[in-house]
Amino acid sequence: MTEPLTLPLPAWLRDRFDLPRVLAGEGWDCRLRERFDMRSHEQAFVKCVLARRTNLWLFRANQRRSCGDFIAIDMSSPRRAARRAHVMELKAGGRLVRDGAHLQCTNHRSALAELVARGVLDPASPVELLHGDDAAVLCHLGVNA
Repeated sequence: MTEPLTLPLPAWLRDRFDLPRVLAGEGWDCRLRERFDMRSHEQAFVKCVLARRTNLWLFRANQRRSCGDFIAIDMSSPRRAARRAHVMELKAGGRLVRDGAHLQCTNHRSALAELVARGVLDPASPVELLHGDDAAVLCHLGVNA
């Protein structure tokens, strides 16, 4: 089995953060935890997005595969091709950079292809790369922290 690039983060994480339960819910071995684990500021980011932007589906990117930190999909449209993907790399204190090339996001296209294969996105879906401080990324996504 190929190692997964993305882990769907369910809405209930906004109330109780339990990564082993998420992995178990996907039927994955808990040895994958280190690939998807999050620091406290990343957990706070997840809780904030899930609580305040219910139209966004959030995925944790595999931290060993250079796919970014998170991918958020705006599920407002029933048409997959119209759903915007936001590939995010969080950098404390960093200014927000949109659509720039970042080493940590080198393999983001492979992660997006995995989401296409899951039926969440279309190959033609618009994609935005975001790199910067948690608060700046939240503001860009329309989340009041």
